[in-house]
Amino acid sequence: MLNDLVKVSVSRLIPAKKYQVIRFITKVADFPKYIPSIKEVSVLKRKHNHLVTDWHIEVGKVPIKWAEEEVFDLKNGRIDFFSLKGDLDKFKGRWQFFDDPQGTRVLVEAQVEVNIPAIKEFAKPYIESILKKNFGAILRAAEKHLVSLKYIGYRNGNKEKIAGFGVVGHFYNFYHLENCLRLLNPAYKMPSREFLSKLFQITPSFKMYDRKGFKSKTGQSVDGCFILATFIPDMIKEDMWTVFSKVVRACKIAEKQGVGIVTLGGFASIVAERIGHQIINEVDVPVTTGNTFTAAMVVEGVLKAASLLGLDVSSSEVAIVGGTGDIGSACARVLADKAQKLTITGRTKVNLKRLHKELARKKRASILSTTDNKKAVSNADIVIAAASTSASILEINWFKPGAIIADVGYPKNISYAPAAREDLFIFSGGLTKTPSPLSFPIDTGLPDDNITYGCFAEAIILSLEKRYQNYSFGRGRILPEKIEEISALGKKHGFEVSDFYWGNKLVGLPEINKIKAEAKALR
Repeated sequence: MLNDLVKVSVSRLIPAKKYQVIRFITKVADFPKYIPSIKEVSVLKRKHNHLVTDWHIEVGKVPIKWAEEEVFDLKNGRIDFFSLKGDLDKFKGRWQFFDDPQGTRVLVEAQVEVNIPAIKEFAKPYIESILKKNFGAILRAAEKHLVSLKYIGYRNGNKEKIAGFGVVGHFYNFYHLENCLRLLNPAYKMPSREFLSKLFQITPSFKMYDRKGFKSKTGQSVDGCFILATFIPDMIKEDMWTVFSKVVRACKIAEKQGVGIVTLGGFASIVAERIGHQIINEVDVPVTTGNTFTAAMVVEGVLKAASLLGLDVSSSEVAIVGGTGDIGSACARVLADKAQKLTITGRTKVNLKRLHKELARKKRASILSTTDNKKAVSNADIVIAAASTSASILEINWFKPGAIIADVGYPKNISYAPAAREDLFIFSGGLTKTPSPLSFPIDTGLPDDNITYGCFAEAIILSLEKRYQNYSFGRGRILPEKIEEISALGKKHGFEVSDFYWGNKLVGLPEINKIKAEAKALR
């Protein structure tokens, strides 16, 4: 009867060629490998364009068994099916496959008659839910498997399947989230913070922006995309695994785009380290933190600043706050061969001791280590602030007159709030000039479209080089040789150390000359 019919329709865009999707859907005997709810599928008969199969699925502890016949009309991109016997006695439907610029659009429509006495009103929506879940699981499995094949193909030598870059970013605090929402829609009336915060926590990561044709100074060009991981650093304390899943989802979105490499900006690269689980074990796309090129730009920036202030680095004292982190330790390995004295800070004494021992072998600089940030920076000529914190941790009155301070934090280690000191050379470290503009639809904290973060740039540089590999990954492994390599590749493509900015304000020669004069007067 018509009112006993349950009808379902499920659709999904799969980033693969039509023949690949059809091949997956028709290999039904393999489904239990990919889909937990499908316990067994047996092929009973195969003849020309007909297939008879026996199914056993289990959803919500309810087992369902039936046999069906499938009729292939692959010329017209469709597969019809209907049950022959079993729990789904009157069950039929159709798979349809449509070409799409981004892959293949798959539509599966089915109907089943449910006429169970006494419990029919309960059974109809329940069976509808089961069918939707099962068809959805098949389509998700097809997507996951076929996307993985792209990256397996690349690793096996087929270099045409993946290309370009993905950038995973996030808002750095709740105010940043609100400001970006207003930027997207100036007329938007902001709801309560409690409502917006909870809504944002359950919002999945999503692609926000495509960047087509980013051009190197060599004339090469690559495409890329910006993906928003929907968290702010404070959420890591509340639910680290949820944030981790948001970062993984962001990488999976990049995979669907077929990008060659993804870079993890800000805290996206830190969350996995804090739970002791590797993102690279969860995704197929090569992942980099971008910390190697960031460290290169930090070092170039402080050496350039020292030159402008007339400071001899070889006779200076350098302090690195967050010195045991990835960027901090990378900078320490370079500057230990250039400075007279190098102090590193960190939260844990074990990590400090390990790095101290490594750096002391270099012998050029005298190495000190401490957990006291104030003590470390108070006499330093050069300070690199590279601690991963969700709030400012360094006070402006701690620094000596004329100090050079490169703040690499995201959020910043030093507050942007106006300070009454004009004798300090403070700038955002790790920024780079780009050979092509990178504009974003939201505020990324950058002063200009031709300036970007070193971590963003690293993925672009590697994609231009077709170096699709986990380039910067794992804590504290960045060596000076690798910094030199990525720096040279960056220069090849037109990436140079940025001019000096603090917030959106350029720190130019007039400001630098004033800093020199103020510092001299206070000494």
